[in-house]
Amino acid sequence: MAGRAKTLRAARVTAALILSLAAAAAGAQQITVRAAVDRQVVDVGDPFRFQIAVAGSDQVTAPDLSAVRDFTVRPLSAGPNNSESVTVVNGNTTREVRRGYTLNYQLTATRAGTLTIPALTVAVAAQHRQTPAISIEVREPRAVEGYRLHLALDREQVWAGQPVVLTTTWMWDPRLGPERFHQLSYPLLDGPASETGVTFEHLRPATTPDDPVRLHVAGEEVVWQRGETSIDGDQYLTLSFATTLVPQRPGTLAITPATVVFDGIAGYRNSRDIFGRAVRQPVSQRFVVPSNELSLRVEPLPEAGRPAAFTGLVGSFTIAAEATPTQVKVGDPIELTVTIAGTGDLRRLPPLDLSRMEGFERFRVSDAAAVPATFDRAAIRRTIRALSHETDAIPPVSMVVFDVASGRYTELASEPIPLTVQATRQVTLQDVEGAATGTTFAGAAVASRDQGIAHNYAGSRLLKQQRFDAAAFATSPGGLFALLAAPLLLAVLHAWAALRRRRQRAPRPAAALGRLRRSVHDADTPKRGTPAGDAARILHLHDALLTYLAERLMAGRTVHGYADVADTLQARSAGEPAAAELRALLGALEAARYGGAGADSRSLAADLVAWAARLEERLRQS
Repeated sequence: MAGRAKTLRAARVTAALILSLAAAAAGAQQITVRAAVDRQVVDVGDPFRFQIAVAGSDQVTAPDLSAVRDFTVRPLSAGPNNSESVTVVNGNTTREVRRGYTLNYQLTATRAGTLTIPALTVAVAAQHRQTPAISIEVREPRAVEGYRLHLALDREQVWAGQPVVLTTTWMWDPRLGPERFHQLSYPLLDGPASETGVTFEHLRPATTPDDPVRLHVAGEEVVWQRGETSIDGDQYLTLSFATTLVPQRPGTLAITPATVVFDGIAGYRNSRDIFGRAVRQPVSQRFVVPSNELSLRVEPLPEAGRPAAFTGLVGSFTIAAEATPTQVKVGDPIELTVTIAGTGDLRRLPPLDLSRMEGFERFRVSDAAAVPATFDRAAIRRTIRALSHETDAIPPVSMVVFDVASGRYTELASEPIPLTVQATRQVTLQDVEGAATGTTFAGAAVASRDQGIAHNYAGSRLLKQQRFDAAAFATSPGGLFALLAAPLLLAVLHAWAALRRRRQRAPRPAAALGRLRRSVHDADTPKRGTPAGDAARILHLHDALLTYLAERLMAGRTVHGYADVADTLQARSAGEPAAAELRALLGALEAARYGGAGADSRSLAADLVAWAARLEERLRQS
């Protein structure tokens, strides 16, 4: 009979294990990766959305989009897309968790034709999945009557590195007018500077209008200027702004057409209102309007006569210096500020080494202070100290630039700054002691002095030589205790910390029942500031029971429900009644927690403690 009982018990354990594995396999989500676009047909410069959706996991690494050609890519958002549902039927609780991740991008085509977004590799939970390739039909934008986009340069030829101003003007018939702006795209500005060979900066107006129009262009906010213009007798309302371009490579720079995307009025249709009167209603439409195309000739800087000290700046610049204070003693700090301004990209200004400039050998020069430069202004700040009282001026600060007005390399220099430097006397040890040169002290006699510290000087003969003897210290009782106390104290502290960590990681199973009773008592008497009421106590009791099961049966591993402890409960010989009672108790708690049905919290608390006490008795007997 005993052998047959063991066989039946083993069969039940095996069946429970098979059912648990089947349930886990059914609950596990298969990992899938999909990709989609919101439109299959677009115009050049018209942005559309590209989305990658991952199902089955939220542990996702964004893909490398460097393989996406013929499109500019701008990340929009990325994040988990998880959901959880709980169903309670006749006291049985079913929980379903779905995990996912979504990545959204904005893509803008840079040329017409049938373009392909290639397959991308996405890392999902230590696995790799590929998105399908997607084909997009891209059309050339067409001119629209009543709307225009115009580009203009302030010159047709520049030197490499010389700024040129590009003015963008968006125009429309006053009877039409845009309703919603979407995007303004420049193929020249949307790409990286390493490929286009152009750096740029949007210019801000000298005075901000009372009602400014702020729109984003090439990733930056731009303040547009309102205006009016007439073309071939037609009146237009306008919005315009200026951008400084700095071409870095010689040759012909092609400024391909920009495109503006907006919702505008395509016309009007006649209809009648509710009173039967004839009215004209505007008809809105999405427009993609291209601009004209420009070209700029970029001349290379002359190689002949290029100084070795050339800074690389191209434009028209001025340099000025100021210092404070200008009346100092030798060694006093002087704050020197050098300001360079002009029309040129001063963000490319290299560090200037003042210590190598003529005249600064008479100063000690500090390291450079970080002062961020803007497009048309840069500042250099140094702390200098005069080394001699014969210094009468701070010398000019010079730099070599290429002046576009004269077409040659020019050395700029600031004006010298007059300086008054007073001499200082070096303090010696005899000055500190207050003793005259050649003074000697005979024997142990103490000579009285009325200055310095020499009046207390007694000489080295009165000083007792006290040398530290390591061997004598180590053999003395005090020294031996000092040498051994520190390692012993360190070992005791280390053992105490390890014991505390072990106790925190693995609570004692024998004390689990006591902790459960205290937790149930806390549910009946909630602390100030914690939720009260029957629903809050049910939630507390459910969590307390799961914590008790984890500590008593699962060695601290997390327990989510009955399936997590069923096998362990059978293996510990707790008996079938204990398992059935636990399943009924968990079902009642989950039904009350999620479905709002079942017994009240006080009766469930009593049943919970009573069941745990019976379980402890069975475990001691097994």
